[in-house]
Amino acid sequence: MPDLVHLVAVTDELQRRGVPYALGGSGLLHSLGLTDKVRDWDLTTEAPKEQVEEALRHLVVQEGKSGDYPFGSAYKLVIHQEDPQVEILSRFSIHTDKGLCRLPTVPASVWNGIRVGSPEVWYAAYALMNRQDKADLLFSYLKEKGADWRAIQILTQEPLPDEVRERLVSLA
Repeated sequence: MPDLVHLVAVTDELQRRGVPYALGGSGLLHSLGLTDKVRDWDLTTEAPKEQVEEALRHLVVQEGKSGDYPFGSAYKLVIHQEDPQVEILSRFSIHTDKGLCRLPTVPASVWNGIRVGSPEVWYAAYALMNRQDKADLLFSYLKEKGADWRAIQILTQEPLPDEVRERLVSLA
C-alpha cells in the first residue's frame, strides 16, 4: 500500500481550515481497488491559491508548473517532494477541440478519512489526457457499480468531445 503519511498531513490541514478538495488520479484508482501503484497523490480544489497556502502554512509548499497545453488548471502546488508527493490542482481543466473543459472537484466518497473525487470526472479527465487504459478502468468500474447522474449532468455541460460525452451518457 502506498504511504499515506504526506497525503493525510495535507488533507487534515485542508479539512481543518474548511478548504474543499477531492483525491483524484491514481490515488482515486487505488481507493477504488483498481490499482496498487500510486505515483503521486493528486488533489483537486476550486479554492483560491491564497486560501490553500494559508491552510498549509505549516508545511513546505512549492508552486509547480500547472502543465503544458492541453492543461488549463489555475495553479499547481507541490507538497513533500518525496514519493509519493502531494500535488494540488486548482480548477482542474483540459483544453479540447471544443474549448476549455472544466473537471470540477466533486467529492463522491471517503476513503481512510480522505475525500475522494468523482470517478465520472476522472473518467473524463483520463479520456481527455489520452490515457485510455485508466479511462477504460474507470468506465468499467462505473458500468458495474453505477454512475452518479449528477456528476454526469455537470460534465455534459462542458465542451467534451462527442465520444466522451456519449460514453458518459450511456452510463446513466
